[in-house]
Amino acid sequence: DLVRGTITVRAAKTDAGVRVVNILPVLSDELSDYQARIDPASDALVFCTTTGHRLGATNIRRRVLDKAVKHANTQLAVDGLEPLPDGLTPHSLRRTFASLLFAIGETPPYVMAQMGHTTPNLTLAIYARQMDRRDGEPERVESLVEGTRWPPAHASKGQDPTGHSVG
Repeated sequence: DLVRGTITVRAAKTDAGVRVVNILPVLSDELSDYQARIDPASDALVFCTTTGHRLGATNIRRRVLDKAVKHANTQLAVDGLEPLPDGLTPHSLRRTFASLLFAIGETPPYVMAQMGHTTPNLTLAIYARQMDRRDGEPERVESLVEGTRWPPAHASKGQDPTGHSVG
């Protein structure tokens, strides 16, 4: 539901897995733009078969994720940056999502609910290393997620945007 900025997970292994996931703003904007290009009907699926039906897991990897990675790697090469890692899967993107949530300061109960975990212990055991970052990465990730400029225009030379000395 791009209007609400959510994804509803209707089938899962556990009751906790059936949930509503909040789409990060920058992704919501990208998906809305993409949907408008392929089908301006607001209720159309963003990713679907040629007949408009839901994609299966294999088709998502082959028709969506693999093409997106190839396109991203082409742009990264143009920009002189490293390519995305080989073997990206929907599950690895799920881990990335959880790590991003922690990196921008979301709480363990919120991340637990977004991931569909049954206990915060599972969430913390997997993703806790992302929670205690003091190197400016949370601010860089937050700017990426929010689609804002990094470093902020008000950052002064010799300091990172958090006010710490650099160099």
